Amino acid sequence: MIGDFYLNCNQKRCFTCLLLFNFILALIYYIHQQNYLILIRNYRKAIPFEHNIFLTRAIAYLRHQLENDYDRNDLHRFYRLVENEFSLGLRCVRKTNSQISLLNTNLTINESNQTTTTTTASSIVVKNARLKRTDLYSFTISNSDACANDSIDLVVIIISKSENYKTRDAIRRTWASGKQLGNYSLINLKFFFLLDFDEKLTSNIRLENKLFRDIIQVELPQQYTLVTHRVLALFEWTFRFCRKAKYLFKTDDDIFINLILLLKFIRPNLDSFKFNNSFQIADMQIYGYKHYYPRVFRQASDPVSQRYVITEDEFPCGNYPDFLSGFGYLIPRKARDALVYASYHDFDLPFRISDVYLT
Repeated sequence: MIGDFYLNCNQKRCFTCLLLFNFILALIYYIHQQNYLILIRNYRKAIPFEHNIFLTRAIAYLRHQLENDYDRNDLHRFYRLVENEFSLGLRCVRKTNSQISLLNTNLTINESNQTTTTTTASSIVVKNARLKRTDLYSFTISNSDACANDSIDLVVIIISKSENYKTRDAIRRTWASGKQLGNYSLINLKFFFLLDFDEKLTSNIRLENKLFRDIIQVELPQQYTLVTHRVLALFEWTFRFCRKAKYLFKTDDDIFINLILLLKFIRPNLDSFKFNNSFQIADMQIYGYKHYYPRVFRQASDPVSQRYVITEDEFPCGNYPDFLSGFGYLIPRKARDALVYASYHDFDLPFRISDVYLT
């Protein structure tokens, strides 16, 4: 009898401890959720329309930054356009007619004023809520204070593999040296290299950054299928840490850039530059070499071309829409902001040919 009594007491103690532990876990979770909801409410105060299902942590942060800089009505029109477009899913060719119907639903979008006529886009999103990216990209090396100067005219970011130190060194000594710019020497330039993460080279990369202070290392492994993510991370880094720069130029470390011609192209705009808070899509131009209606590669023999082979499941059409060559393109600040925000609304993984997807 005494043994049974002590056994029952021990069981009660264990049960009580288990209840107490569960209560503490629930309390911690509740406090965390309340803090998150407070953050979201603060960001959403000035957003009267209904598509709040999209307010992930990343999107809440992006909206908060955008609404400090741009006209609120313009932004709301842009938000609705992005949400309506991505609620319809990724299509191989954008429709040119004014009405777009979603298969197997009664949703109709009028593109002229971006309003739904039969049901809301958010109801479609509930059925297809497969957002892959809800948090901002992480950078093991960010150099977040490198753009403290608000008067930066042009940020050049070169995508490079971690192992390509000699290539980066050659670029620093040649076209990215900032020397012999003549009449363009007063243009405020910044150069950075965006690197993948390679654990074997961690100490080397840190030492290189201590010497040159021009490394951005994103927490993405070195895989060609992640190219689109690397470019998106590049855009996002400038959004977060080099926000006021007027232009961004993206290129790769196997490209030689004629910097004089680039500066000659942008200087007329810099001379007359006056930031306004409008956020009209028509004002957002991206500059580069355009490929007109290029065909989709279905097969290739050499290893380099095989990277660009796309199956019909990935992209069913035989030709891409027009896009800019990834060798190098110039993006004004407003266009960069629009691309960063829109990228977080794609339900599926980003299309792996970054130039097609982004430009």
